Amino acid sequence: MDEILTREILDNLAEIVAIPSVYSEPADGAPYGQACLDALKWFVAKALSYGLKAELMDGYCAYAEVGMGAECIGILGHLDVVPAGNGWASNPFKMVEEDGKVYGRGVGDDKGAVVVCLHALRTLKKQNAPLKRRVRLIVGADEERGSSCIRYYLNHGGEVPAMSFVPDSEFPVINSEKGIAHIILNFKDKKLAKNITAVVGAECANAVPDKSTVSVAPNSQLAKYLEELCGGAVTSELFKKQPIAARIVEGGSSFSDYEIYNGKQMDITAVGTAEHASTPDKGDNALWKTLGFLAACNEAVGSEYLPKIYEYLCRKDAAQKLDIYVNDPKSGATTMCLSQAEMAGDTLKLLIDFRLPLGVSADFVAQKLAEKIGCDAVVRDYHENLYIPEDSPLITALLEVYRGLTGDMTPPLQVGGGTYARELPNAVAFGCTPLGIDINMHRADENFPVRQLFKNYEIYLAAAKKLANM
Repeated sequence: MDEILTREILDNLAEIVAIPSVYSEPADGAPYGQACLDALKWFVAKALSYGLKAELMDGYCAYAEVGMGAECIGILGHLDVVPAGNGWASNPFKMVEEDGKVYGRGVGDDKGAVVVCLHALRTLKKQNAPLKRRVRLIVGADEERGSSCIRYYLNHGGEVPAMSFVPDSEFPVINSEKGIAHIILNFKDKKLAKNITAVVGAECANAVPDKSTVSVAPNSQLAKYLEELCGGAVTSELFKKQPIAARIVEGGSSFSDYEIYNGKQMDITAVGTAEHASTPDKGDNALWKTLGFLAACNEAVGSEYLPKIYEYLCRKDAAQKLDIYVNDPKSGATTMCLSQAEMAGDTLKLLIDFRLPLGVSADFVAQKLAEKIGCDAVVRDYHENLYIPEDSPLITALLEVYRGLTGDMTPPLQVGGGTYARELPNAVAFGCTPLGIDINMHRADENFPVRQLFKNYEIYLAAAKKLANM
């Protein structure tokens, strides 16, 4: 790669990272908020400036295209990102180059991949490369919340590619994606509602919460109980009092993970470590800590549900405890991430992100939750598994490209993460991160190796040519 191209890629990435394209309140022409619309507009303007055909589709998605032919092959990426969260060493929306890496929200998920794929199409245009099929780069702005953007594309005249790859996972290629279910548990509990006014977990459903706060109702039984434990004003010494201290130690946490704010009401906040919901064991769930705190104080609250919530949901072996754990050789093991919480009137609502192997349905999981915990369990949304045999022409072709450029003979992978691939026929995730590299996806200081960014340009350029001429 020449120096001008590498600089342009980095400059483009810095521009799109600077657009904080986190979902926000919809507005006219901006179904996912103004920032997400701005990101799509940036993409279309950049594609047009490179001589590509490009179109914005009603603020939901956009595409850029090169070549001629009756069919197209698809490359699908997304420009929305998860909230920045806490703990960054620098501004998450100002890209930083340091020690061979770029830092910023979206550099790895998925703005970096979109930028290099856009430049791959630009190169195809410059080379006037002979292609049997057109190459279409489709980008959405709602991937992190369930991919409604790509369903809009399909339902509003968007062309279905003959085959597609999605640069939004790991190399070499993903032939199995688990089913994704978001299930809401409703605990109607007047005793709990009298004692807490709010409880907050992660900002989005597909993340391990790195911060969680519970607000104690003034003059409630819980408030009085905490004051009695402290012998007066409630301070951070509370967390060293029994039975709270025992619960903190039992959960493997530290006293410093908790803090108290005494204002018009008392707020108890716990901190943890964010992580993608598909790999919850890599994170440290702050919501577990606040719910564990409440369960330790149930002598005062008197909730029938808090002990069950702690026993069945706030533990690493929760899937086994609920009798929903399956480890399937083709698609992997069941995982679950308790991510969001809220008090709605006299009802505590908890959302769990499940990643389900083949043969395990969302309805089965919801039934087990209701049986074990005695709550109302509702499937909010469910995306079925994706499985494509390893010897399929699409996977064979992508492996040939990847192995030829890297020498890496790793076989196809199973993942818990969900990509756009499951929204289209004959589509798989292909990169953009080599196996074993941690880019802090969905965490503070998200980063991506610069050399790999440029290598991905070569891989995706070659893959586009390969599929377009099959």
